[in-house]
Amino acid sequence: MDEITPDIIEQTPRIKGKICKIYLLFLYIFLTYAPLLLGLMIWYFYGFFIGLAFYLFFTLMMGIIISKLRLTSLPPYQREMSYSNMAVARWFLGKNICF
Repeated sequence: MDEITPDIIEQTPRIKGKICKIYLLFLYIFLTYAPLLLGLMIWYFYGFFIGLAFYLFFTLMMGIIISKLRLTSLPPYQREMSYSNMAVARWFLGKNICF
């Protein structure tokens, strides 16, 4: 009988050090709130519909950036799992920047 061994699920890396925690906070704020802030700024300067259009465009761009961060940092067998923006930022910093 051929048994298939399940893949081991890795835990989300812990971020240690003040500098890495500051990086984590800034990356999380950028991934979460940048489309809203940019859309509000454009709304203030150019009008509601242009601001709304740019908000939707920036939201699409953040989705692409988050998916690229997921592909570069998460293990292949854990990419289908659901992770928050904070967890994706933690995985990216833990695997690529803060060793």
